[in-house]
Amino acid sequence: MGDETTKIFLNSKGRREGIDSDLAAFLDYIEGKAPKGKFTETIADAVEVAKENKEMKVEYMTYYMELRRSEERGMEKGMEKGMEKGRKEGRWTTLAELVREGVLTLKEAAKKAGMSEEHFRKLAAL
Repeated sequence: MGDETTKIFLNSKGRREGIDSDLAAFLDYIEGKAPKGKFTETIADAVEVAKENKEMKVEYMTYYMELRRSEERGMEKGMEKGMEKGRKEGRWTTLAELVREGVLTLKEAAKKAGMSEEHFRKLAAL
């Protein structure tokens, strides 16, 4: 990654063949199972200490709230885009139907949709 560090990616859902027993126990712990072995028990103890630290609790909750806000903003943006796309597609569908019924020409419908006749023809499947 260009920064001279080593990064290890672990998949707790992956296969466990050929891995160290401490690592397997850690992956089980990540999955919510009780800690087994000195390594995982040490990590579990550190987690409990961190949970009791009031300053860390505040930082965690602040971080959690910011993640939730980001998630909500992302969902709102996604919904806005989806609604806009739906409105555009609904408009194209209506214009295409008007062309099929002979109310509008292909040229008029394409102009109202703000696109070339060829592009409108493809979108409207005319």
